[in-house]
Amino acid sequence: MSKEMTNNTTENCMEYQEGLEYPERVRNAVRYGYQYRKEAEENKDSNIKYCLGDPSEILYWIAQMIIGGLSWDLLKKAVKKMFERIKKRGTNIDSESNKLLTDESQLRTFYVYVKEFDGHKMSVDEKTLKCIKEEIIADYAGETIGEIISNENRIPEAEEYVRILRETLAYADSLLDNEPNTKDQQNSSK
Repeated sequence: MSKEMTNNTTENCMEYQEGLEYPERVRNAVRYGYQYRKEAEENKDSNIKYCLGDPSEILYWIAQMIIGGLSWDLLKKAVKKMFERIKKRGTNIDSESNKLLTDESQLRTFYVYVKEFDGHKMSVDEKTLKCIKEEIIADYAGETIGEIISNENRIPEAEEYVRILRETLAYADSLLDNEPNTKDQQNSSK
């Protein structure tokens, strides 16, 4: 059973726990503001599009602390404490999370990318922004079309595709512009 992540970013910040559910804002900041931004920047001259796996809960936890307003110094302490506990338990962690937990420069990059994405002020070039937007569009459209197929056992009609594409573009723009919007808000306005 999943527990909701609460916004507790004081000096005694919430300890990392597995199985928490994170808000869409946090998930988007990690997926698009960090994962796909990093991929786009590293492969700037490539036309290859990557389908990245879901981020680890550790990345979501760190992003929740950042978005919740935890200062850089307190974040470093919280991450160090979390890493020590994970090491003590002998828990295996993925390589991306391990980099963030053990390399301060990697953690700093994550911190900056999450803050920039969440604040709608990414310092990226047009090509990188386009790549991130394409991923948002692909994820949103794929999820929306997939819901119709699985829930209604049918393929969307042409008019539905047009509506979905309009919603998808508006959603991508809302994540990248200064007008926060979520899929839940769009669904409630239908």
